Amino acid sequence: MEISVKAGRAALLSVVVFLALAGPAQAATPVLAAATPWHFWLSIVLAVSFLGLMLQMIVGYVVKVVMPKYGIKVGRKST
Repeated sequence: MEISVKAGRAALLSVVVFLALAGPAQAATPVLAAATPWHFWLSIVLAVSFLGLMLQMIVGYVVKVVMPKYGIKVGRKST
C-alpha cells in the first residue's frame, strides 16, 4: 500500500517546521552578534574563490561550446 502526500501539504508542512525551528536561532542572534568573530577573513576567501569558479565556468563554456559553434579553433597549430 502506497502512502502519497500531496505537494501542497508537503510544502506547507516544510514551511511550518522551518518557522518552528527558526525561533530559537533568532533568539540567540543578539548574543552571537555581540561577539567579534575571528574568522571574518574566511568570507573574503570564499567570495573570491566563488567568483573565480564562476569566471572559469564562463570561459570554459565559451571555449568548449560557443567557439566551435562558430568555427573558431583554439589550441596548437598542427604542422
